[in-house]
Amino acid sequence: MRLASFRRSLAGIGIAAATFAAAACGSGSAAEISEEDLGPAGDGAWEEVIEAAKQEGSITYFTGQATDNLQELASRFESVYGIDVEIVRDTDANLQTKLAAEADTGRHTADLIATASRPWVDEKLAEDYFVPVTGPAFGAPEFDREKFLRDDDRIFVSSAAVLTYGWNTSRVPDGIDGYEDLLDPALADGKIGVMLPVSSAVVDFYDYLEETVSPDYVERLAAQKPRTYPGAQAMAQALTSGELAATVYTLPLTAEKEAGAPVESGMPSPVFGAPFLTGVPATAPHPNAAQLFANFLVTKAGQEAVASRAGAVLPDIPTAATSADGIWVSGRVVTADETEAFRAEFTDMFGSSQ
Repeated sequence: MRLASFRRSLAGIGIAAATFAAAACGSGSAAEISEEDLGPAGDGAWEEVIEAAKQEGSITYFTGQATDNLQELASRFESVYGIDVEIVRDTDANLQTKLAAEADTGRHTADLIATASRPWVDEKLAEDYFVPVTGPAFGAPEFDREKFLRDDDRIFVSSAAVLTYGWNTSRVPDGIDGYEDLLDPALADGKIGVMLPVSSAVVDFYDYLEETVSPDYVERLAAQKPRTYPGAQAMAQALTSGELAATVYTLPLTAEKEAGAPVESGMPSPVFGAPFLTGVPATAPHPNAAQLFANFLVTKAGQEAVASRAGAVLPDIPTAATSADGIWVSGRVVTADETEAFRAEFTDMFGSSQ
């Protein structure tokens, strides 16, 4: 997946305004954001953080969350606070490489980081890489601190990617009822898309298939000779275009379907999810803006954007596919060595389709 960055610059609007208009991504409509949607107002010290964040003027967010969600998130945040948002979106592995390079040079750009890689987060926590989040939304009654805030308030879940199977209704008119249907011989020889194990979170997904479908499911899937992709969004695009007939790993395709694309997706129980562990690095060049953006992520206004078609950390988010605590999550922590070992195993099984 190519590293994609975008900057959105909108005119600032004062926080005291009753409502804020944010352009909905790709729709041409506007979302009304009320003060209530922004969570608790906070005390005088928090007001000072907001003012300092506005003086800093920008925030850079490293993440692997869905591009359309991030565009909407940036638009909403900028419309409320007048602070520029730069999103650096890529796979966990590529983001980690970029962060390591920045550490080597001492030129840090990341103000906030969201990753599905638990081993990397645990490693960085041991190095005191992250600082506690301080925003008032983390103390709101609707935010479950016990479930979504950890490690002395240094890491929080901002959303959870929901990944499932999907198909092109023109190429598979009878539909797909579950992962077993992807083993139909009619879908062999490049008609199915599968995800490359680019991170520990994807290794978790293949664990999920073996646990919830069958222990030999991944091996049988490899026998279908599918096509491999580095990301779920690339597969969704291939599915929409008809390049693929089906995929084992995609975001819920509700938006594509609503836009008229001939696609459909399932929602198995349990559905696989990858929580995005999110934190403010101690090296953040814009520490106040980072705290403000972190706080925004766990408000209703932020969750409606970042948790669209995903798992939300607040209740009653209408755009979300499910709650972030209502998904299958691996009972083990996949280490970096185990991820590398699985990559080699994956290449052996799926090698003809690389």
